[in-house]
Amino acid sequence: MSLQLILGSSGAGKSYQLYQEMIRKSMINEDTNYIVIVPEQFTMQTQKDLVSMHPNKGIMNIDILSFLRLAYRIFDEVGGHEKSILEDTGKTMILRKVIEEKKNDLKVFGANVKKQGFIGELKSLLSEILQYSITSEQLDQMVEVTKNKPLLQTKLKDVRLLYDGFKESMSEKYITAEEILDLLVSVIDESKIIRNSVICFDGFTGFTPSQYKLLRHLMNLSKMVLVTVTIDPRENPDVVDEDFKLFHLSKKTITKLLEIAKEEDVKIEEHIYANQSNNHRELVPYRFLNSTPLASLERNLFRYPYKVYEEEQDDIAIHAVKDPLSEVQFVGKEIVRLVREEGYRYKDIAVITGDIEGYSEIVEREFVTSKIPCFIDHKKGILSNPMVELIMSSLEIITKDFSYESVFRFLRCGLLDIEKEEIDQLENYVIALGIRGFKRWNSVWERKYKTKTEIDFTTLNETREKIITPFETMRDVLQKKDSTVLDVTRALYEFLVYHQVALKLEQYREYFETNLMPLEAKEYKQMYRIVMDLFDQLVDLLGNEVLSIKEYSDILKSGLEEAKVGLIPPGTDQIVVGDIERTRLKDIKVLFLIGANEGLIPKSKLSGGIISDIERELLESNHFELAPTRRQSSYISQFYLYLNLTKPQNKLFVTFSKVSSDGKSLRPSSILSKVRSLFPKLKIVDEDSKVKDYNDILGLKGGMEYLVAGLREYRYKDMPQEWRELFSWYFKREDFKEELIRYIDAAFYQNDETSIGKAVSRVLYGNELINSISRLEKYAACAFAHFINYGLELKERQEYKLMVPDIGNIFHNAIELFSSRLEKSEYNWHTITDEVRDAYVSDCVNEAALEYGNAILKSSKRNEYMINRVERITKRTIWALCEHIKQGEFEPTGFELKFSYLDNLKSVNLSLSDNDNMRLQGRIDRLDTYEDDEHLYVKVIDYKSGSTTFDILSLYYGLQLQLVVYMNASIELMQKKYPTKEIIPAGIFYYNLDDPIVDKVVVNDSNMNDILMEVMESEEDTNENQIRKLLIQKNILKELRMNGIVNSDMDIVKLMDKNFALQSGETAPSRKSDIIPVETNKDGTPNKRSNIADKEKFHSMSDYANQKMTELGKQILEGSTEINPYKMGNKTACDYCSYSSICGFDLKLPGNKYRNLKKFSKEEVWDKLEESAGDLENSEDELTAVVEEAEEKKVAGKDSRTKQRKED
Repeated sequence: MSLQLILGSSGAGKSYQLYQEMIRKSMINEDTNYIVIVPEQFTMQTQKDLVSMHPNKGIMNIDILSFLRLAYRIFDEVGGHEKSILEDTGKTMILRKVIEEKKNDLKVFGANVKKQGFIGELKSLLSEILQYSITSEQLDQMVEVTKNKPLLQTKLKDVRLLYDGFKESMSEKYITAEEILDLLVSVIDESKIIRNSVICFDGFTGFTPSQYKLLRHLMNLSKMVLVTVTIDPRENPDVVDEDFKLFHLSKKTITKLLEIAKEEDVKIEEHIYANQSNNHRELVPYRFLNSTPLASLERNLFRYPYKVYEEEQDDIAIHAVKDPLSEVQFVGKEIVRLVREEGYRYKDIAVITGDIEGYSEIVEREFVTSKIPCFIDHKKGILSNPMVELIMSSLEIITKDFSYESVFRFLRCGLLDIEKEEIDQLENYVIALGIRGFKRWNSVWERKYKTKTEIDFTTLNETREKIITPFETMRDVLQKKDSTVLDVTRALYEFLVYHQVALKLEQYREYFETNLMPLEAKEYKQMYRIVMDLFDQLVDLLGNEVLSIKEYSDILKSGLEEAKVGLIPPGTDQIVVGDIERTRLKDIKVLFLIGANEGLIPKSKLSGGIISDIERELLESNHFELAPTRRQSSYISQFYLYLNLTKPQNKLFVTFSKVSSDGKSLRPSSILSKVRSLFPKLKIVDEDSKVKDYNDILGLKGGMEYLVAGLREYRYKDMPQEWRELFSWYFKREDFKEELIRYIDAAFYQNDETSIGKAVSRVLYGNELINSISRLEKYAACAFAHFINYGLELKERQEYKLMVPDIGNIFHNAIELFSSRLEKSEYNWHTITDEVRDAYVSDCVNEAALEYGNAILKSSKRNEYMINRVERITKRTIWALCEHIKQGEFEPTGFELKFSYLDNLKSVNLSLSDNDNMRLQGRIDRLDTYEDDEHLYVKVIDYKSGSTTFDILSLYYGLQLQLVVYMNASIELMQKKYPTKEIIPAGIFYYNLDDPIVDKVVVNDSNMNDILMEVMESEEDTNENQIRKLLIQKNILKELRMNGIVNSDMDIVKLMDKNFALQSGETAPSRKSDIIPVETNKDGTPNKRSNIADKEKFHSMSDYANQKMTELGKQILEGSTEINPYKMGNKTACDYCSYSSICGFDLKLPGNKYRNLKKFSKEEVWDKLEESAGDLENSEDELTAVVEEAEEKKVAGKDSRTKQRKED
């Protein structure tokens, strides 16, 4: 019985010396067992090392074990262990169940159990308690010594409660991994293996209390215990320094081991110092014989005082890179260069980081792309696996009663015998008709919806049956109130069997193996077993419990979240990518430390957990040992960093990012300043500012990206020689050639849709173009968007909800219904009372909304809110319209007034050429008129549910033709009705539907003048509240002022707003209308802020609109379909376009740019309209012919209908 320590700095050869000595002695003492205990993740590598070092290339009496494997070896010999190990998944499930049971007794934790991450924190604390062998009695002692700290004391009581509940719930079948060593200690005295063994511990930075307990027994039982410890030979191992010193952890370990040996009366052999001469003179560590700079780094890093390395060197390099992606790409490029030019093998190189979670996916993706073989030493979660998706979505379907989201999450998991096209068709149908709930999924589908394609109900119902059939049985079990966890788990298992999940996972595995994707193959090979083990644990631990489906799902999900896939390196010659603390590296010649940014290296701990650092220190002062505090952890991280930076034999690369993946600025790690202080001539290389050396990127996908960028840049220039050489190198390589061709196609791609040609246009539209005004405006905005919408008639997927156009239709229909009802009632716009008006509006909105069906209106809170909002805004709109009418002489003549080319109107029948015509149709929201002896004045109003402003410049570019065309059609319609009168345009307006909120009103002398007339006309006494109400209404009316263009004739203005008319007949000075965009100067003339136009300007607008429509119609029939979205100021045609994914418009692509519409002043636009007004291409004769043709069609249609009625 003896203890011997092998000491030495990192790289001194401690492990090598230990293994050499052990091999030598094992060959002499063949009857003695030699057991090497290393960290779990290091067992395979150690075994390889010993086999390769052994002269016979085999090890007969040497075993390489971890602590856990040692335990099982002894249990196999002496018995004592019949329980299965409860993994983190099982711990989490039990903990959830215990918390649910005891939540009312938890004083501190009760309010936090639903918070995200809290269960994980509790599990970590529980594992810590078990790992540090803290018993229930010790927890009671902690409670006792914290009387003066009530919060901590209460937390510890909650911990004790949960700890006891956890232990009770584990049943007799399970034991935690942390308790294995305590169980081993209880039976190890019976082991004969141990009594005949020399036991060596290598690769540990320290031990836990339960491991020290085992070491105590091993020292007593075995022939000898050897332990390697990393420590600078210049340090005194017998003196424990302050915890911030680099080798504090090592000295603490040495002291504890020696203390145990003395207590157990075990002989302490003289320490062995690795890599020292016979006269104990320190030599250069074996690892760094080929690199003096790395030897200097090991000797001085984190030491004080330190010695500076003054010479130039290139063994250590620091590189600044843009972001993590660029960082990994740089590392990939360097690895390829090292392998190709310097003769390294991939296994000689390692990559480590302090943020393996953040970097693992980037490294895997980029290294696979660059054909760099790698193994990422990081256990992968299984939540994204299709099997987990299938399980969780199927439970969600039951708990959420076949919601759309849960059903299609299930259908797209990738493990069902349903084709993607079938799922797509099913999804279209479900979305269009809002199918939700088991009842509707279990009924035959027969209802149609508006679609261009025929609905295949046979296939649709067959697919529905495939989905619903296996759910019927599972749903029955899950919805029974007395179903146990065993019942639910069995039903879920049978559901997986029904869908042949095991077979499909095996098919995936075979596919991955065939396509040389070994890591994915190993993941899918393990998945079914992992889930089945989880099911077994659920049944063993909670089988007879009755849980709600929600509780069951939460517990199962928490278990799946903890489950990890352990991946074994699939080959030998590959890069190891790992974590600073977990990964153990061996025989590395080149090391890349990536992500050397503050907060990542060293890793910052965001919180101290449930037990804070101050509380931990208090417990430590009372001799309770727990896991390190954040401060202590930072010192330990420094030690791990030292171990890793001193791993490479030849070269060390350190890289850091300037910004994170989401663009946030990052600071370099403090380790960089420490390294640079040791090497003052070491410069940081900024990769972003370096000129690209194309020899460095050969063999990388990134090289092709540089090539493509160059090809695009020099497309219209002479290509430099280096680009030609780069192209030639890749093109000659068969493994890159196909990919290179795709890149070249992408580099020269031009998104330049221009024309479908006249022939195709005629097929789509015919020779007679039947158009709406909004369609022409769409074409003026972007020809390609018009083509997609009206040519190909591609539509967005129909959804079972009220869309913006639906809301607009309800508004319009409600207002039309109101006007119709008002006309049939005893009231008119002047006499209707507020109460009756609001009641009418409510009825009309409900009637208009019922066109969409009760089901859709009540299908969501959103839809119910939208209808209530429509009613509120419509009430405000009708009130405002009444006020508008009361304040003028105009009266509504028509609502939702339809017109078309069949109405024999010149303005909507346009000749485009000898053979081509354009017919327009539309619907005028509201037409108001005023009639005197000789004239009829026409006012056109269009309702907008958004915030639309009439802009004369938009008219010029064809983006706002609607109001002008409506006015033209109105004038012709009225001229037919009143042939003896002159029809005069009074104004064209947008009214924005809204219910504005106005500021609080304070009554004073200045605003009393605004409502003086209303107060004087009131038949009742007007108090301050009534005055305030009138003022509020006036302010609302101002917010609802119409916008557009008004006839500049002030007599017409007075007809629209009588507030401009004085009793003398003069125009009121300094007055602003609440209704129309007109205000007067002191002399009664309209000021510059008024939006007015004289009769001639109205004619110019009319003529220009006809000309612009003709121009647009010709372009449509010519087949012009350019991707030419306009841009005017901050507005573009792409702002609310639904077709961006189809057109692929991208300013980065050649040929893709906005049509920048030049801005002109209002006066300049009027000048341009007047200049263009005389250039109309349609002669009067042509227009007459068009109108006559339309009239003939109208008569012929009427005669046909009359004949049909007679026959009927």
